[in-house]
Amino acid sequence: MKILFINGSPNKKGNTAALASALLEGKEYEPLNLVDYKLYSYGQEFSDDQFGEILDKMKAADTIVIGSPVYWHSMCGVLRHDL
Repeated sequence: MKILFINGSPNKKGNTAALASALLEGKEYEPLNLVDYKLYSYGQEFSDDQFGEILDKMKAADTIVIGSPVYWHSMCGVLRHDL
């Protein structure tokens, strides 16, 4: 089973990543840090947008785990607007 962990936090080694590590302990998973990708808001098209790369990884995964820090009682903006 291929597990993809999408980290919406701007801190790649922060609390969100630590919680995912605890949740997925003993399992092999691939972390995908959104902060490493060039993403634009939904509906905008630019040649350097990397959303297609993220989508390909999501399609290849059997399980997707999405992690987000909680800001003002909601998920972080990069997850809310881009995914």
